[in-house]
Amino acid sequence: MTKRALLVGIDIYPDPRNNLNSCVADTLAIRNMLEGLYDFDPTDIQLVHNQNATLTNVLDQLDWLFTGVTPGDQIVFFQSSHGYSYPEGSTMVEVLCLYDAFLKDEDLVRRTLALPPNVLTVILDSCHSGGMSKRFVTTQKNGSAVTTQCHVAKGKFWQPDPERASRDAQLLAQVTQFKFFGRSTTADAGAIAKNLMINPVGVPSAKSFKEAAAELNGVLFSACLANETAAAGSLPTDQLSAFTYALINDIRPDLPVAELNRLVSQRLDRLNMTQHPIAMAPFAQPHLLTQTLISMGDGTKSFKADEQMSNIGDSVEAWLNKNLS
Repeated sequence: MTKRALLVGIDIYPDPRNNLNSCVADTLAIRNMLEGLYDFDPTDIQLVHNQNATLTNVLDQLDWLFTGVTPGDQIVFFQSSHGYSYPEGSTMVEVLCLYDAFLKDEDLVRRTLALPPNVLTVILDSCHSGGMSKRFVTTQKNGSAVTTQCHVAKGKFWQPDPERASRDAQLLAQVTQFKFFGRSTTADAGAIAKNLMINPVGVPSAKSFKEAAAELNGVLFSACLANETAAAGSLPTDQLSAFTYALINDIRPDLPVAELNRLVSQRLDRLNMTQHPIAMAPFAQPHLLTQTLISMGDGTKSFKADEQMSNIGDSVEAWLNKNLS
């Protein structure tokens, strides 16, 4: 069995306005997780940081990541960086921001199509909308005393130069459909709403499971909904990006992806983050959400047997019904 990972973290950008403080640290935390929990060999984990994360280099590393993959392998792509969204014709598209260019989802999706099923996990700690900062409040109890602290973390949404920002703003009126990262293009209001908000009110369900379905040939685990801001490092998250911090604290090799998503979301809720991670599987492979992250084992059996966790069957089924309907 081959275990291989590509971890991209970008804290430094050519425009200092876009510099972040936690993305490189995120990759090191994920590396430790892969080595400690999943027995990845350090020589099979490639780190790409800052000015080395050019489009050419990352595409080359993706080709390395996907070369010679066979059934049963465990392949991981993780990126912590800015994201961005902009109009392209009538479609609002989402991209990941590398050091010198955008990584479009089609460049990633196309490389995954030849992979065998049940081998690929993609984890993205970035966001495609929001502001330059994220404000949140934490509380800490010490006996009967409660201490409240306000925090500000930098948002992981790329700030374009004024010319680009003006041009993109002028094109917004022509947008009639959305291309969320790693998912199919859709103009269906229900599918769009599900990617933008939790429990949208007055919006019908998507007409089909295929609307905005994952196109990646694997599990896609993202830091937040499309209209939310992902937080970079802060004191309450040990100077890691918020999603990465929650993930490494809640992950267990026997957890189904759907249940892990719920636990990570709950941890972010306790930080008052207003940041809701989302896990996606290809339309033809919804069972991946009941399997374990990365190892792709049957997560329901071991998790149901854990007496410390109650009603796992109900919670996974409820999560799947909510997110696949």
